[in-house]
Amino acid sequence: MQARDGPAARLFFALVPPASLQRTLALLGHDVAQRAHGRAVPADNLHVTVAFVGACPLAQLSQWIEVGERCAGRAMRVTLDTLGGFRRTGVAWICQRDPPVALLELGNALGAALSAAGVVMETRPFHPHLTLARNCRGPFPHEPVGPYEWDVGALALMQSRTDADGARYVERYRWPLRPS
Repeated sequence: MQARDGPAARLFFALVPPASLQRTLALLGHDVAQRAHGRAVPADNLHVTVAFVGACPLAQLSQWIEVGERCAGRAMRVTLDTLGGFRRTGVAWICQRDPPVALLELGNALGAALSAAGVVMETRPFHPHLTLARNCRGPFPHEPVGPYEWDVGALALMQSRTDADGARYVERYRWPLRPS
């Protein structure tokens, strides 16, 4: 990807589960993808997007690192317990029915900081979720599941790279979250 200001990258802030939970959720994702007639997300791509920056010049990376530093909030426990989907975008996901306040605060802080930096933000309310499958045609599962718990101790700045096998997400930077 090339921008007028040099090489560019698609960036986003995310919470990344530990590898063992990613593998467990990938198995669930294969089941959900089969049921919803979609394509499971690879285990190492599973994450919860907290805020999407979009395509921007890599020369601006330090700006997003500063935003992450300022906004990294409190550590939290996430309990993924509900399957659902977005029909319009063909995405099947898992979320926490009642997300922790610290996650909502983190999403709001990042949204405000990115908006102040000129990033056009999503107008719909923040709905933290982990995408399990894409290109789903339905039926979408809407049911309790798990629970799958994880103690979130870091916020990551991720880069999306697309190759012949599809998108791959690479961690560019990580900030520890403060103990609750």
